[in-house]
Amino acid sequence: MSIIDPECAGIVRAFSRRTPKRPPSRAAAGRDPMFRKSGASFDLKNIREYSSSDDPRRIDWRLEGRTGRLFVKEYYDEERDGIAILADLSDSIEAFDAGGGGHSTGSGNAARSAATRFAASIAWMLGALGLPTMLMAFAKRPLARLDRPRGGRSPGPIESFFAGLAESGSRNSGSSAGAADSRRGTDIGSAMAAARRVTRYKRIVLVSDFFDPRFKPGASPFSHNLWIRLYRPFGDLDPGRGEVEVVDPETGARIRLPWDAAAKAAYGERERKLESALRECERRGAFYRLVNPTESRAVAYWEILGALYA
Repeated sequence: MSIIDPECAGIVRAFSRRTPKRPPSRAAAGRDPMFRKSGASFDLKNIREYSSSDDPRRIDWRLEGRTGRLFVKEYYDEERDGIAILADLSDSIEAFDAGGGGHSTGSGNAARSAATRFAASIAWMLGALGLPTMLMAFAKRPLARLDRPRGGRSPGPIESFFAGLAESGSRNSGSSAGAADSRRGTDIGSAMAAARRVTRYKRIVLVSDFFDPRFKPGASPFSHNLWIRLYRPFGDLDPGRGEVEVVDPETGARIRLPWDAAAKAAYGERERKLESALRECERRGAFYRLVNPTESRAVAYWEILGALYA
């Protein structure tokens, strides 16, 4: 069974008739009209053979006349049109898929299914629309990366990417605490810094529960940010008891903690601060979308792509 949501193919067909927005231009591009046209940069990166996913307008017809073959030129400036997708696969994300009362399935793969499907579907749609993508899975640290500099309509690479992560997660669950520790805890900042180091893309789509108290949304190293928050309402997580059982992120041991009025108030305050920070980023130009587990993901996909297209 594919991890790409079935509605995505229809969404791609609809958006394929639209024009993608360009990322914010550099100061020089804003002053000099010659840089406003795609491919006008002198910073030539590569000349390669034309493929069916390329825009025919980028064909170098002079080379075609000399060689009888179709070639396109790639420029470093055009790499800015690509998009980095970060998928949070930390253990805390299982709360999004948990049943009522916050009980998870206990299965690493099933518990992360919503985050996986969401990130995989976004990555596939962007690639199918011909956009270069870099997909990175992370938790306490970056876990794996998939580069698709020319996009692509095949879901195979994306499905293999997540299947490999699921397989490694199953192996680690029965191994040492150190091996399994890589998915305990969330460090969004280090994942974004790692993504910034390996790509020139200016845009990022982050799919996460944002359960990282150190993360500062306003400190993103990317110029165009799309925050997708997988969120289960507070009432669904309330166990209705005076204690709650949690997993220690350091040891993996299950421990009981008090869940009284003070604990609930502290949790609620943390949620309010996070929501306020994300909404402030939205007011400053970022895209922010809160996704509940019961709503249709197709609606969120439309809005995400709508933020990237004119």
